[in-house]
Amino acid sequence: MADKIAAVILFIVGMINLLPMIVFFDATKTAKLYGLPIEGETLTILMRHGAVLLGLVGLALIAAAVKPEFRILAIAAALISKFAFVFLTFTHSNYTAEVGQVALIDVGAIVLLIAALIIHGSMVANKQ
Repeated sequence: MADKIAAVILFIVGMINLLPMIVFFDATKTAKLYGLPIEGETLTILMRHGAVLLGLVGLALIAAAVKPEFRILAIAAALISKFAFVFLTFTHSNYTAEVGQVALIDVGAIVLLIAALIIHGSMVANKQ
């Protein structure tokens, strides 16, 4: 049962991470997701690349949902990404409401990832 809970958590957080991939396919979606349009080719490239990286973390989490041996690495990558975004957001004051909302979603995802890590750790400890 615990394994299924961890898997569901990882799948949900993985899907959340996949949502920004829409920016790779349609860069104009940054206005809806982050509250600002992309201006200039360089920023478009950077935002689209960032969307791919978020998608890769999402795919790793989804893979970890079905392959427990991937969980530690996938959770670590996701936690680093999410803590970095939350830190960058909340150490600045002039960000859009949408960016603040994304940061709060990431705080919730951090809580879920830590829960999945604890569940996974207890399962590994019980097998030994």
